[in-house]
Amino acid sequence: ILPEFDACMKTEQNNPHHCYSVGEHTLKAMMSVKADKVLRLSLLFHDMGKPQRLTIDEAGISHFYGHPVLSEEMAGKILHRLKFDNDTIYMVKKLVLYHDYETQAMPVKVRRAIMKIGEDVFPLLFDVKRADIEAQSDYKREEKLQKLCAVKAVYEQVLEEKQCVSLKTLAVSGRDLMEQAGMSSGKELGEMLKMLLEVVVEDPSLNKKEVLISKAKEILKNSK
Repeated sequence: ILPEFDACMKTEQNNPHHCYSVGEHTLKAMMSVKADKVLRLSLLFHDMGKPQRLTIDEAGISHFYGHPVLSEEMAGKILHRLKFDNDTIYMVKKLVLYHDYETQAMPVKVRRAIMKIGEDVFPLLFDVKRADIEAQSDYKREEKLQKLCAVKAVYEQVLEEKQCVSLKTLAVSGRDLMEQAGMSSGKELGEMLKMLLEVVVEDPSLNKKEVLISKAKEILKNSK
């Protein structure tokens, strides 16, 4: 049912970060995560694109540039083929795409990462990343785990302080902009909401209706 996995078992990883073939690493990672359908499927597919992305440099080191994008593509096709539900496919594809995504343990960087990846997917990445790290070689493992813990601590702070990271918690709505900033419905309204979200993600203290209405009016004035 999964011929694509055969190629993973045959693909060695001659790289300081790894001590197993792609397939063995995948199985170790799946065993390292809790028994959850989405998490285990995400780890099954996270490196599925590596065999096709293998390059070897002059020093004989293996590289797999661009494998998350290809792995996400393959996960989508295979899960559809195996008739998984759309919600599972959506979550797995996102986790596979972003399993290698790095962010710094700074509130603004973490807020930006949540905005980019999605509030529903971002917290699951901690489990995926931890399992991925635990299935690698010992090389810089502690450093990687410490960095992951630091980012998680900042994420928990963002949650605790209810900082805005999506349009859902933005202090203004499209209706507010239409009624108080004189905007019409349509593409420009959506673009304005995204711009205001960028402002708030940069500085959460600005997530107040009157402040954002004023900011919208200023942006509209400057665009004329």
